[in-house]
Amino acid sequence: MNDKTVLFKTVHGSHLYGLAHEHSDNDTYTVLDKVKTSRARYAKQHISDNDDSMVVDFGTWLGMCVNGVPQALEAMFSSMALEDSIAEFRAGYRVSTGALERYLRTITSFCMTQDPKRKRHGLRLALNAFDFQRTGRFVPTMTPNEADWATEVAKKDCDVVYAYAMNIALDRLPPNFRR
Repeated sequence: MNDKTVLFKTVHGSHLYGLAHEHSDNDTYTVLDKVKTSRARYAKQHISDNDDSMVVDFGTWLGMCVNGVPQALEAMFSSMALEDSIAEFRAGYRVSTGALERYLRTITSFCMTQDPKRKRHGLRLALNAFDFQRTGRFVPTMTPNEADWATEVAKKDCDVVYAYAMNIALDRLPPNFRR
């Protein structure tokens, strides 16, 4: 990666989401200026020991953001940048109107499992969708209260978790729900 210009690098995964624990790996997401390749898109994930890195070129990343790919948008709105020469661009970026459809599909996939970790991520994505529909942006890092709430709800039956997530994502919140 030394011959490529790093535009942006951020903490990613559970450390970004506010869900890290003592066994969490170290995730990073890196956006490069340009990558000379015969492929139109450049995106590579590398996992080694306790490190998980995703590297994409700017054009690929921007396309992923426009298409509502959650991981790409989480990087876009990260407040945990390790390197950032595109801070102004990121500050002005807004989620496209088509992103909600992809989020709803991903939320459904995550919530309709027996895996509490995936259900918790579905709830996290629902909170993000709720926010980006209002402002065009979201904070990918959950507060400790949100993380505790998602962890407790994720223990419930998948149909219940799915209903919670969809009500949040589609702005059908109960009167006592607070953000």
